[in-house]
Order: sequence, then C-alpha cells, then structure tokens
Amino acid sequence: MPRVLLRAACLLVLMPLAGQAHDLTPFQEAGRSHVLHEDVSPTGTETINIETYVPQACADKRCPLVISLHGLLRNAASARDSWVEAADRHGLIIAAPHFDKERFPTRLYQQGGVQGEPDRAKWVYSVIERFYDQALKSSRVTDTGYVLFGHSAGAQFVHRMAILMPEARFSTAVTANAGYCTLPVGKEAAGGFSYPYSLDGTPATEASTKAALAKPTLIMLGDQDTDSGHPQLNKSRGAEAQGPNRFARGENFTRVAAAEAKRLGVASPWREIVVPGVGHEQGKMANAAAQALFGGR
Repeated sequence: MPRVLLRAACLLVLMPLAGQAHDLTPFQEAGRSHVLHEDVSPTGTETINIETYVPQACADKRCPLVISLHGLLRNAASARDSWVEAADRHGLIIAAPHFDKERFPTRLYQQGGVQGEPDRAKWVYSVIERFYDQALKSSRVTDTGYVLFGHSAGAQFVHRMAILMPEARFSTAVTANAGYCTLPVGKEAAGGFSYPYSLDGTPATEASTKAALAKPTLIMLGDQDTDSGHPQLNKSRGAEAQGPNRFARGENFTRVAAAEAKRLGVASPWREIVVPGVGHEQGKMANAAAQALFGGR
C-alpha cells in the first residue's frame, strides 16, 4: 500500500479516539485518557496515539513521567495499565505510545530505523524525545527527565535507544525481559553478528558507547522467563548465540555490558535486577521496576 494511503488508513483507525483526546496537551485530567501526538520529523508528520494515566494525586501538580513501551502485540493500553497501580502508589504520570505494526514494523519499532540512517532525528527513538517536549509544555510533568520502561519487544526498543541515543533525556532506562539484545560492542566481540545484535552498522562510536554506559540502566529479568520454545522468542542465529532463552540472553547482555564498561574505563551505573518467581509477565515486571526506582521515596 502506498505510504500516503497507509497513513490515511491508520488515521481513520485513530479518528474515533480524537473526540476524547487532548490533541495538543496531554495529562489535563485525572484517570485514563490519551492524546494524539502529531510527531513532526525530517521524514514527515505521523499521528501517534499515546495512552495516558494521571493519578488523582497528580491532578494539580507536577509529577515524574514514566514512558512505557508495549510489546510485540502492540497493546499500548496494556503497557499503560501495567503501571497504574504503581502510579497511584508513588505519584507517577504514565504515557504509553502506540507504534502500530503497519507503520512501524520491527525494523522501525524494535530496531528504531537506525541502519543506514545517520540522522538521529529520523530514528523512531526520537519520537520519544519529541513527545517529552510536548509533555513538558503540559505543565504536569517534572523537568528532571523521564523513566523509559519497556517489556519484551518494548525492552528491545528501550535498550537500543539507551545505547544509541545516550543524549536523550531519560533519567533511567529499564529493559525488562528482552527477547534478544544489541550488545554494546563491535561485530567481532559479538560473535560476528552486525546490528541488531551488535553496534556494527550503526553510527555508534566509542565516545557514544561510553556515554551510554555512564547513564543509569536497569536490566530486569524474570527468573522464570526461561521457555526456549516460547512462540514469540526470536530464534535467529544472532539471537540464539546470546543464549537459549530470555533470562540467559539478559544475563549475557549484563556480562558483555559490564566487560565493555571496564574496557572503556567507565564507572557504569548499569545494574541487573532478577525478579524471583516471575516469567514473561509485563505487569509484575513493571511493579518490580517501580519498587526499584521509587520504593525508597
């Protein structure tokens, strides 16, 4: 389908939501809502639905923003709702963008549209930064950065954005139960695999990798996420080289990142958190992330 017609078709899907959405200013009322974010970039303008939640405690004051990235099923409402309990408990505002499969296939969603594109403004990861600008204009979120959380396919989005765009304004990136990872090393150190398994084929430099490893990142793993036959588990050669299941691949990612930080002389704040008794479960991983980040407040 031609891109213009595809965009029009996607907008028709979103149109029933428009009457309920704040077209330009999100977070203006307590409870569940959404906003149609007009994302203007060098590639053109895309309308992206953002599912939102504002707890009553944040109805008339600024609160921290959590941006939650959905998984392979592209359910943004579920990505938002997995944070509602924590939002009420800790006073957090939640935003969950919907990257539909028609406009944002794997190459653009999980992998960001990075390959062959040196202009970061054209990466899908930059949508998050442009939405944050809009969020700041709402006068409802704090200006100290945002927490970036992703589960499963969303975790792939998050960790690649954290590695490849360290200048982004996230305060902490949380990658939970990723199916496989982009190791923060070159092709040779990654078993001969290029992007999306390593940084080979991306604009990453040693300086940008050092900057990425110096920003807070949580690698969260459910210790029961060990099903090697899971129907959504990536079984490509590059992914299998990282381990037989998500838990093993996450531990491998942690080891490689720690070794690279040591090689580069970075005192890295990256840390792994293993969540006991939890498998491939978005809600439980979100609650564990909220406890790790905000439980001490």
